[in-house]
Amino acid sequence: MVRYVTVLSTEIPDSWKYAGDGWGSSLHRICSRTGSFPPALAHYFVKRYSRRGEVVLDPFSGKGTLPLEACLNERIGIGNDLAPEAYVITRAKVNPVTLEEVKEWISRTKERWRPESYDVDEVSDDVRTFFSKYTLRQILAIRDLLMDDDSDLANFIKAAMCGILHGPTRIHLSVPCSHAFSMSPKYMRRFIKKNGLRKPKREVLKCLLSKVERVLRNGLPRVRGVATMKDARRLPLEDGSVRLIVTSPPYFNMQTYAWDNWLRLWFLGYDYLEVKNKLFQSESRQKFGSFMQECLKEMYRVLKDDSACFVVVGDVKLNGYYVNMAEMIAPIAESVGFTVARLISDSIPRSNKHLMYIKEEDGVSRERILELHKGNPVQNDEPVAWARATVEVPA
Repeated sequence: MVRYVTVLSTEIPDSWKYAGDGWGSSLHRICSRTGSFPPALAHYFVKRYSRRGEVVLDPFSGKGTLPLEACLNERIGIGNDLAPEAYVITRAKVNPVTLEEVKEWISRTKERWRPESYDVDEVSDDVRTFFSKYTLRQILAIRDLLMDDDSDLANFIKAAMCGILHGPTRIHLSVPCSHAFSMSPKYMRRFIKKNGLRKPKREVLKCLLSKVERVLRNGLPRVRGVATMKDARRLPLEDGSVRLIVTSPPYFNMQTYAWDNWLRLWFLGYDYLEVKNKLFQSESRQKFGSFMQECLKEMYRVLKDDSACFVVVGDVKLNGYYVNMAEMIAPIAESVGFTVARLISDSIPRSNKHLMYIKEEDGVSRERILELHKGNPVQNDEPVAWARATVEVPA
C-alpha cells in the first residue's frame, strides 16, 4: 500500500524538466560542486511558492543555487552551509561584485605581488601534484593576499579561484582533471605518469579575469541575499521568518563533501580532515534519522504558516540495500509538524551529478522531492515560461 501520493516531475505543468540544457544565469557557474540540483528546479519552486520581497532559504546551500535563484527573482535568498567552500561560493552568488571591481583588484595585485618569492617545495606533495611550479607560485601569492580579507570582493575572487583551481580546460590552473571535485593525489600521480601529462604553466590573473568575465556576462541579481556558515540544526533566523525552503541534505555518506573539495579547502586555508569532522556523514540510519529530525524541526520553526518546504533526496544503496530516503524522511517530517503533500520522482542524469568516482550501482539511482506543508500553502498563478531568456537582469 502506497502511503504517499507520488508524481513524476515531467507530469507537473511548467516543470523544470522543460528548461533547456544550460538554462540559468551565468553566475550559477562560478564554481562546480558535487551534489547540486539544477537552477531550473530552484527557479520553479521560487516562482511557484514565494513572492517578491519574501525570504527563501536553503539550510544546506551547497553551491548556492537556490539563494541565487531567489535573488534573481527579487526574493531575499538565504543560503546556509557548514562547509567553508560552500559558504564562500554561496556568498559570492548572493553578494557578487562588478567586473570593474575585479579588474581594479587585479590591477592593484599586479603592482604588489611577488610570486617568484614563494618556495613551492614547502607545499605538500599532494598539492604540488596538480600544478607546475610557475603556476603554484602565483596561486600561493593570491592565496596570501586573500587569506585575511573578508570583504565581498575578496570572497568573490576566492569563489572564482575555486572555480578554476582544477579542471580540464585552458582556463583551469591544474593538470587536466575533474572540475567538479578534487581528485585523489595518488590517482592523479598514476594518471599523469601513465598518460605523459605535463603540468601547464598558467598566467593565473589572466585565467581569473577570463572566468569572472564569463560568470558575470548575464549581469547581477536585483536583490542581495545572505550567506551563513552554521549548523543546519541551529539556524540564525527568527521564528516564522521564511516563506519557502528548498534544500538537499546529506545522502548518508554518498557525498563526501570535505574530501571532494580538499584542494579548494587547502586554498581557502582549511584542513579537509577538520572540516570532515564538523559535517554530517554516516551510514547509520538511526544517526541519520536523528540528524534529520533536528534539521526538520528547525526548518519548521523558521518557516511561516501556510508555507512549503521541498527536500531533495535520493534513492541510495546502503550496505547492500536500496534506501528510499524520501519515504524514510517523510514520517520524521510528520513527527515535527509537517504534512506530507506528495513525493515528486525526478530522475537526474548521472552526468549531471558529477559523482564519477562512485559506481553506478552504488550511487544515487533516482532523486525524489519530498513536498512538505506547514499549513495550507497556495501556489502563485504566474506561469513559469522556460522559452524566455534564461534570466532577467538590468541592461
